[in-house]
Amino acid sequence: MTKAERFLTAIKGGVPDKVPFVLAVIYQNVQEAIIGHEITLPVYNGRNNAGWLGHPDDEAKPDVEPVFSCVPECAEKLHVDAVAIQVHPPMFVTWDMRGGDATVGSGLIDSEEMYRKCKAVMPDPDDPVRLDKIKGMVELCREHEFAVGVKIRLRASPTLLSIGMENLAVMMAEEDDTFEKTLEMYTSWSRRFNKNLMELGFDYFWTADDIAYTKSMLISPTMFREYFKERMKRAMEPIRVPFIYHSDGNYSLVLEDLLEMGVDAIHPVERGSMDQEWLLKNYKGRVGMIGNVDINHILKDATVEEVYEDVRTRIETFGPGGGYVICDSNSVPGWCSPRNVMAMSEAVEKYRNIY
Repeated sequence: MTKAERFLTAIKGGVPDKVPFVLAVIYQNVQEAIIGHEITLPVYNGRNNAGWLGHPDDEAKPDVEPVFSCVPECAEKLHVDAVAIQVHPPMFVTWDMRGGDATVGSGLIDSEEMYRKCKAVMPDPDDPVRLDKIKGMVELCREHEFAVGVKIRLRASPTLLSIGMENLAVMMAEEDDTFEKTLEMYTSWSRRFNKNLMELGFDYFWTADDIAYTKSMLISPTMFREYFKERMKRAMEPIRVPFIYHSDGNYSLVLEDLLEMGVDAIHPVERGSMDQEWLLKNYKGRVGMIGNVDINHILKDATVEEVYEDVRTRIETFGPGGGYVICDSNSVPGWCSPRNVMAMSEAVEKYRNIY
């Protein structure tokens, strides 16, 4: 199998020739340490990790900045099977830089007036200059055998963060329809943008829409089904390739809903959040699983021996029967160890031949 065939087979639940390997995103400084020189291509880093953030009146207008999750040179050195291009929509929030990362503060859409201001400055989803730039990035990846994906947001994260949980609670209590209008704004925009992205030849789509934290959901399952589910499904309708859903935390209460929406695989199968025994018993063969390699110790400050052992355990636990891609359990932040990331790659090469 080619790298692309291997990855796409697994996320669709099939049995590839060996366990595929991918990294969701890897920060620029870690990539540069691995390849040994500065990266000049547009790449994921602490400033652009969440896409454009700000106020609708900012001098720098809302935009969509396409960036590589992992540049092809680094992807080759790590022997991953897939790479992606991130194209997140803008979010209207306060923010600052903490520890080298852009960190979201409060949501700014607190009224009908602010909603209208934000809607008026949303970037054009049909912008040919942006689409041509993305197409060029896809073509650069096509020089290799990678599966090439696009990392998007549907509408959950942009809506929840741009409004903020306090504003959301007030809107629900006062029956203020600004919440639903904001949902519709992001749904319509995402649907149109996804239609254009489909024409650029991506092999898969990967959405990052957090709806949970470590132990439970950010919103109730009832609220997810009433306000989010059908709109997210509508935004997904133009997509005709395998679809990966990312959310941190424990969203097991709506996993059936995600499958009904057409989700093919989930990431990151976060340890300490999703019950992996329950997940394997009830969903192995029904949904592809991506992730489960800890970033807070294993890819940060573990010994190389610990990295090898953890990779072997992940493959032995999730790999049998197919439908598994070994990956980080969130992303590879700038504080992860380049040595440990390379050790993960080496360990995957050693242990992945289980079929």
